[in-house]
Amino acid sequence: MTLVLLLIFSAVIVGYGFAPPTTRRVSTTLSIITSASPSSSTSLQMFTGIIEEMGEVLSLETKDDMVLWDGSTGSGTEMIIKGDVVMDGAYLGCSISVNGVCLTATELNFDDNTFKVGLAPETLRKTNLGTYDGKNKQQVNLERASEIGGRNSGHFVQGHVDNIGTIIDRWVDENSLFFKVEFPYEFMKYVVPKGFIAIDGTSLTVCDVKSDGGPDGENWFTFMLVEYTQKKIIIPSKKVGDTVNIEVDVLGKYSERAWEAVVPKMEALEQKVKELEAKVILLEGGNSGNSGISSGKGVTFGETVPKSSFLSSNEPDLLDRPKSMSEAWIREEQEFLNADRDGADMNPKRDNLNNKGTDWVRTKQTFYDTNY
Repeated sequence: MTLVLLLIFSAVIVGYGFAPPTTRRVSTTLSIITSASPSSSTSLQMFTGIIEEMGEVLSLETKDDMVLWDGSTGSGTEMIIKGDVVMDGAYLGCSISVNGVCLTATELNFDDNTFKVGLAPETLRKTNLGTYDGKNKQQVNLERASEIGGRNSGHFVQGHVDNIGTIIDRWVDENSLFFKVEFPYEFMKYVVPKGFIAIDGTSLTVCDVKSDGGPDGENWFTFMLVEYTQKKIIIPSKKVGDTVNIEVDVLGKYSERAWEAVVPKMEALEQKVKELEAKVILLEGGNSGNSGISSGKGVTFGETVPKSSFLSSNEPDLLDRPKSMSEAWIREEQEFLNADRDGADMNPKRDNLNNKGTDWVRTKQTFYDTNY
């Protein structure tokens, strides 16, 4: 009875994706069942940039008879890769990072430890995977999708390659191997010294950065590999002129998008402050000029501003008062004197009864007759 309950419990765990299969001996049928569960622990399709093994590309083939969703046929490219570690726990539909590209396993062969992935046209345009032909035992970096709650010794890597970079120099510094990579100008704003970057799926640290002269100028960065990493990834086998897949740190993109939403509001606020500042200077007897800031004649404490009109020719008066009426601001009274169209005091209980009209003082800090 205990054994039966244990088997049922195990089936539930696997069926609901709380844990993926943990051995490559699991049958393909079980892999299909597991892939149908949306709650699989690798469903987030995120990676860490810590390469698990170097796999071998066995073939790259373009077919014209691939069946599409509506039953029609189309052309497409498929790649078959051999890997041992990534096959442990693999299931149909799982995500595997191949040289930093998040790809979906469409076929699994646990006898040969091989899996097949499809390469979309966008993938072939943005990455270097199209340069592999399955000859001469070409190797690629492989990593399984990270598990929820697992440790991340690299950084958040989506597997969404931004573009390829070209190696323009490489050198040895004691036990470190340095690379200098040319990268398109439009992505260089996301590359910062000591920041994260994924090179062929490997989480690495940027060393130096130079981006001068726009798209036609110098746009490159450097990174280095420590002795241990050199033995675990394919990058050391690449020479000057070879390409690498590059994914910048996604946090930089999110920060930029958030900042773009804030900047227009800040600019609008700054413009409003300048407009208000110009109006205050005008009320104090100055001249706002073109910039909205002036060092015109000021008003001393207790002095009444001359009765000149404060209504510009292009600014409507919400009370529709004649231009002959003006506002005077008395600094020492420090309150508003509100008047209606005929000049009658709208606040007869005020303390400064000696002032008439629409004298304006700073205390209230609002304009009752102006639309802001």
